Amino acid sequence: MSRKILGLDIRSDAVSAVLVRGGIKGNWIEDHRHFPLNADDAGSLPEVLTTIVSEMDVSAATCVAAFPAEDASYRNIEAPFKEKRKLRQILPFELESSLPYPPEDVIIDFSVLDHLGDAQEETVLTAAAPKEKVGHYLHVLKSNGIEPEVLTTGGFSQALALRHYANDEKNRIFIAVEPGRANLFLMLSGQISLVRSFRTKIAPGEGVQAFCTRIQQTLSGFQKKTGLEFDIAEVVLAGSALIDAGIAREIGETLDIDTSTLDLIDMSGLVSIETQSMQWDVSRMDGSLALAMVEIVGFNPLNFRQGKYAVEKQWVEYKGDIVKTGILALLVLVIVFSSYAAEYFSMKNRVVRIESEIQQIFTSTFPEVKRIVDPLQQMRVKLKDAKKSDSFSGETSRSVLTIDILNDISRYIPGQRDVELVSIIIGSDNVLISGNTGGFDAVDAVKNGLERAAVFKSVAITSTNKYRTGNRVRFKIKAVI
Repeated sequence: MSRKILGLDIRSDAVSAVLVRGGIKGNWIEDHRHFPLNADDAGSLPEVLTTIVSEMDVSAATCVAAFPAEDASYRNIEAPFKEKRKLRQILPFELESSLPYPPEDVIIDFSVLDHLGDAQEETVLTAAAPKEKVGHYLHVLKSNGIEPEVLTTGGFSQALALRHYANDEKNRIFIAVEPGRANLFLMLSGQISLVRSFRTKIAPGEGVQAFCTRIQQTLSGFQKKTGLEFDIAEVVLAGSALIDAGIAREIGETLDIDTSTLDLIDMSGLVSIETQSMQWDVSRMDGSLALAMVEIVGFNPLNFRQGKYAVEKQWVEYKGDIVKTGILALLVLVIVFSSYAAEYFSMKNRVVRIESEIQQIFTSTFPEVKRIVDPLQQMRVKLKDAKKSDSFSGETSRSVLTIDILNDISRYIPGQRDVELVSIIIGSDNVLISGNTGGFDAVDAVKNGLERAAVFKSVAITSTNKYRTGNRVRFKIKAVI
């Protein structure tokens, strides 16, 4: 028996839909559509969905849908445990200070990562989307007869498919590039470790240079925050902004990293195109195909169908059984009063058990607290205190002004040398400087010059690498304040 799967990828500028039919003999693409959206017209999306439903036979199809990645906020946090039930309880408190929305106004999903580097706690990748936006997309879909089983964010399913079919633990970056927007997924040791969505206007020349600088800044910031040191083996690109094949090549040359484009049909061998006459545009359609693969392969993406937006069970087909059950309900009323007492004590025991579990969670999380009165309120106070003690003040331990640090860097880097600074990250007790020069001797000259600055206690070269093309040398310097 065959089944139909609809992958529906809603982006800010377009909607793509893929209808896959699967059976014993395999899976094949039966139909697909791609329609641009008018960002200035709120009614554009409903009109496009109406057209898709009218032109494609999506009846009885299982749907997996995605909304734009920029409609969610992504954060990495550390947690002392990995049990999902416990994490769902503490995540709203952990994310409260870093989210642009109140915790009660968002839906949060997460993925627990294996230990990154030398981290002693569990690293959790979180995504929070406003309930208003989730409700809007589900309402528009339902108005057109579409009830998705999974509602995730754009690009996440592609990253999962890449990880699955690459079948290795290489450090790589996957970037879904759309006109005006890029969604970056950092994959360390085969797992999605960082998600960022940012605006960009990618175009040959200066546009590519600015795009690559943004990527390097994102990686440098992540390394600074986590203390991880890693090299990227590959950059994989996808998205409708890559219609110009020269852009992907220029990105690879600028980053000096092997670069390729994603083609899930070729990479997976999982699906085929029904007819040769069907024109398939990989750059536009791979996102919706990856969503269909969620149902076919069993990927586990972020899913915002939770709480009041969870998938509703369809009971209409059981109408006859419901009538029979109604008759039996009359008989049940006879024994309701006799079972009332038993249910009361059962509920009381359940309340006691839940209170015990809450107290156990609090005790395991904060073992130093001996007197427990109100564990929920005490946990809130503890989390707020921890955030205050760990928050970044924006000043160095010696009260050195940022302008003074930048002034010394400008003064003591030799002016006669060919030095290009890419990023300067000022921390609480050190400064990380990245850039490139005309040779290794110039790197030494930069280090020697910075050592003469009174603001720095010590200066050390942490890495130097020569570009594959040309004679320039990429370097990183750490200066202790």
